[in-house]
Amino acid sequence: MGIIGGISLFSPRLGFACSNIISYEVVLATGSIVVASESTNTDLWHALKGGSNNFGIVTQFTLRSFPCSKIWSGFLYTPALQISKTLSAFYDCVKMLDSAQYHDSYVTGPVVRITYVHTTGIKVISVNLVYTKLPENEKKWPTYWKASPFARLWRLWSTCKLRTLTDATDEIKASNQSGRRQAIATITMVNDPRALSAAHDAYDSGVFYFKRELIKGLVWKITFQPLLPAWACKGDANPLSLKNITTPLVIVTFNASWISAQDDDVVQRTIRENIENIKRTTEEQGTAHQYLYMNDCAAWQRPFEGYDEENRQILKEVSRKYDPDGLFQQGYAGGFKLW
Repeated sequence: MGIIGGISLFSPRLGFACSNIISYEVVLATGSIVVASESTNTDLWHALKGGSNNFGIVTQFTLRSFPCSKIWSGFLYTPALQISKTLSAFYDCVKMLDSAQYHDSYVTGPVVRITYVHTTGIKVISVNLVYTKLPENEKKWPTYWKASPFARLWRLWSTCKLRTLTDATDEIKASNQSGRRQAIATITMVNDPRALSAAHDAYDSGVFYFKRELIKGLVWKITFQPLLPAWACKGDANPLSLKNITTPLVIVTFNASWISAQDDDVVQRTIRENIENIKRTTEEQGTAHQYLYMNDCAAWQRPFEGYDEENRQILKEVSRKYDPDGLFQQGYAGGFKLW
């Protein structure tokens, strides 16, 4: 499969990861090996930038590289009582980043996550802030974040500091515990206070429900991640159908982890109900958006329905050309299919 999006710490400057792939080596259904690049099998190269595993098996790819020194990164941790102020700060920051006056391509985020731990009954907010260029004063916050509402947000503690990229990514992934059962699903909305509130209300309804359930080891999360129009226009063209967005979007992701298989159904059902409730509310508000970030989709979601008709047709034509018998549509498990 290809890279199916790829929002990174460098997306504000370079766009999606899939838009920075120079070439792919692909094993086709016939067993033949081809190279897909801007000059060879160009249609396949384009389709793999968001088309999932519908064309072949990618065995190698080459990406554009760039130098990176240390970056400023970390988390703010604040109690659940600060959620209104946190979401307000998130909305304001994302809105500012979309404006010409305050745009800064070295600013990544903010990414807000709320986590409820069932065994303790504690709910806490974490905010990831990143600046991918060395700040003028290495001992102080970068100018943008210092002037943002997050600098004034009361917090329990902060881990923000100058660090290596490896250290920053290790901290980001540290919250994902291995060896546990996992479920995830996502929805996209316009950056709007009403939509953010609707998503949080849905999450809180899940907290209320899970407090009555004996789900061993449950950790229940919701994450708010921005997606700005400028990011979608950087790098090579892709079929994600985001080139024409004119307003900042927010990718909202529900994630749960737990221990016992006997709780699978109730957790997965709750996540789906939350997503469907948010979808109904945002559609009524006029704040919904059809895009689904494929990396965070549940098995029951259909991310290709969020692509426009032109791009869906292009992907289907490429699939028929390189896999005329439909091996990767019907005989290859996993991934999201075009049909």
